[in-house]
Amino acid sequence: MALVKMTTPLHSIALIAIGPSPNLQASEEFRSGWAQLQRTLPRAAHWVEAIASGSEALYATAMTQGQQLPLADDARVLLLAHAHVILTAGALARLHQALDHNGPHTIIHSCDSGHPPEPAPDYCTLRGLERYQHQLTVKQPLTAPAPDHHVPLATLTTLGTLRHQTHHGKVQHLQAPAAFVHSFADYHQGRREEVLPLIPTHAARVLDVGGGEGGFLQALKQARGCETHLAEYSKQACELASAHVDHVWPGDFFTQSFTGLPHQGQQAFDCITFLDVLEHAVDPSAWLVRARALLSPEGVVVASIPNVGHWGVVADLLEGRWDYCPVGIHCITHLRFFTEQGVQELFAQAGYTIEQCERVQVPCPPQWQQHWAQTPALQVNTASWDTYAFLIRARPVVSHASPISP
Repeated sequence: MALVKMTTPLHSIALIAIGPSPNLQASEEFRSGWAQLQRTLPRAAHWVEAIASGSEALYATAMTQGQQLPLADDARVLLLAHAHVILTAGALARLHQALDHNGPHTIIHSCDSGHPPEPAPDYCTLRGLERYQHQLTVKQPLTAPAPDHHVPLATLTTLGTLRHQTHHGKVQHLQAPAAFVHSFADYHQGRREEVLPLIPTHAARVLDVGGGEGGFLQALKQARGCETHLAEYSKQACELASAHVDHVWPGDFFTQSFTGLPHQGQQAFDCITFLDVLEHAVDPSAWLVRARALLSPEGVVVASIPNVGHWGVVADLLEGRWDYCPVGIHCITHLRFFTEQGVQELFAQAGYTIEQCERVQVPCPPQWQQHWAQTPALQVNTASWDTYAFLIRARPVVSHASPISP
């Protein structure tokens, strides 16, 4: 398959229109993502934010701004559904290639997980996303018909094409399958339904620590009908969660008094969850020790912890890469990193015994697996490199003494 050489430099984008993105400063992850997006896109471009969601609103916003500047018909316009995306330079280059190849009156859309191409996404790091896009460049055509009724995360066209569409309605919509864009807009909203089987059936009162906007507790309430509690530091997330969580406890988990619960929360909860939270803590063991005092006699902790031993991370290291990004194993706010052994040591140190460990798998490609397995000096843990995250259910050891402060 011949590749079309990109003739248009990235800085030729004259206008960038972004859909409503009210949460840009809601968390360090969102702030980091916004800064990364700005570094990827040309600074010389004019930026404008649409007041409504959807492609038509973006088209109208771009046209209005283009008339005010004013811009010529051949000025390139990039439209983003929102700002919570990871748009690599490779994906942007592919959009340019597709537009160069198809000429005027063409609108080029990106690809994303809503309509994923083949092969299916297998990345968990920024470098992994770049490797995946390279696969798509080799295996996918430059353009394909755009799927119906799908709002793309990124669109590249010219101002003249938008004007022509408005007045004549005849433009060509195509998708660039290798221009894969990752969205993390739902970072604080995840329902995490894969965790539900680990919640004990007897759990009548559940506390989720650091659960963002309460998506998991909403799913749990719908599935089990138990009383739900959220301990969350972000005031904005607490406000949004209050619509579907029984009790929201804003502020620091360690200093939270849980006023109104018996004994201020001591032995009040049948289950406490830490879903992708402990790796953000300076001392995750202290969080687990704090949870021990809040658990009922039959209470358990359920946690989700990413695996730094995943093949995607190992592959990055072999290439000399460790790229922090807004989400994933290399999340900018991760302070601690765990393998399976590290997870076991963490819970043992805090006085727990792990009674169930499930694996969220993103399997290693066969060619990588075969290569590493044939290296005699390596004691390869094949189960580890396929594991993206560990789902843990742990119970306090009754006889365990709390750590003594020095």
